[in-house]
Amino acid sequence: MVYKSIDPYTGKLNKQYELISNEELENIIFSSSRAFRKWRKLNIEKRQDYLLRLADLLEIEKDFHAASITSEMGKPISQSLAEVEKSALACRYYGERADEFLKPRKHPSSAGSSMIRFDPQGIVLAIMPWNFPYWQVIRCLAPALAAGNTVLLKHASNVPQCAENIENAVIKAGFPADVFRNLFMDYNQVSKVLDSEYVRSISLTGSNTAAEKIAAKAGSKIKKLVLELGGNDAFIVFDDAELEKAAEALVYGRFQNTGQSCIASKRLFVHERVYPEFLNLITGRIKTLRMGNPLLQDTFIGPLVNKTAVMELERQLNHTVDMGAEIILGGKYGKPRDCFFEPTVLVNVSYESPLAREEVFGPILPVFSFRDYDELVCRVNDSRFGLGCSVFTGNSKIIEQLSEDVDTGTIAFNSFTKSDPAVPFGGVKESGYGRELSEYGLMEFVNIKTITVF
Repeated sequence: MVYKSIDPYTGKLNKQYELISNEELENIIFSSSRAFRKWRKLNIEKRQDYLLRLADLLEIEKDFHAASITSEMGKPISQSLAEVEKSALACRYYGERADEFLKPRKHPSSAGSSMIRFDPQGIVLAIMPWNFPYWQVIRCLAPALAAGNTVLLKHASNVPQCAENIENAVIKAGFPADVFRNLFMDYNQVSKVLDSEYVRSISLTGSNTAAEKIAAKAGSKIKKLVLELGGNDAFIVFDDAELEKAAEALVYGRFQNTGQSCIASKRLFVHERVYPEFLNLITGRIKTLRMGNPLLQDTFIGPLVNKTAVMELERQLNHTVDMGAEIILGGKYGKPRDCFFEPTVLVNVSYESPLAREEVFGPILPVFSFRDYDELVCRVNDSRFGLGCSVFTGNSKIIEQLSEDVDTGTIAFNSFTKSDPAVPFGGVKESGYGRELSEYGLMEFVNIKTITVF
């Protein structure tokens, strides 16, 4: 296995990287464990200072890092810049607040009072995907390092330059040696890392197939695991919604990153009273999205990550059309030497079709209408996923009801769903378990220790 960086727009090989040897791997794990002993003892304010330096560096060098994202996975450059800026924001968030989160707390107990400490666990193994190659890493790295852990990164094999750049940024920010290391390794070597007594927890963002394997291995070794997996998020528009605002949010929430996002709005539900009007609004907006060279500032739709992704979307689209769906916009894909797929909208979609049941990682939107509340909740929750949901309504009663009734980890009203360093992020059902970001995300990487003196 070789890690290859291939530009999905040009098809050209940027660079390739050989796997590390098993001997190198063992040495790195051991070095990380030794670094942990010193790093955990470092004053929390000093650890925060390193994160603030990393935030500054990412902001200063954001053009360089954004270009790496675009050249490796095709994200339009304006969105790549936003990803780097958001990564810096996460570093700054923990750099400014980790001491508050980790401060020991008194707690009532049978002894009158006990003390709760938050101690680091050890090495955290981060297994991360290609679709947000900086953000996904940083939102694990920042809280894990702030808590006093060290981190080993196994990044997706198609974004090795991004992985290397993140490691170099950590070094340039002045972090001590071996506190964070990037590893170019195969799946057999991942298993070796999981076997190590020094590795105490795993954070994985990726496919359900990969999660099943990692979770089984982690479970056999009794290791802590945070899983952020697939999604099939609903976007709901009620008849009292501000339709223009909802249309703008829907188009961005579905088609950003060319639809390659676990938290994208993948199923649109529109109340029948406003269905025709809203359909006209969104198709008009989608037609204006510029598709092309991802290095141009006004490009919104870039290439998919590779031709395999195009073929998978083709399968899902064709099967859904065979089941009676009608394409009302787009549908063209798979030009001989590129990875483009037009933004596509379908109606009359079967609830049993791939576009309704599966995670769709690309710019395709199935549209459904609904009449009453109970029907809506049933359809929205009829999914093996439960990551996020977006709702447009001005009805406070509906907001209160849906907040309880929708079975997801996140629900956003009058906006599209997005992650934020200040609030916990994660899913339920086959969208995973555990939480990232905020104080809750940091607590995934600590030993919550109770101390009682009788």
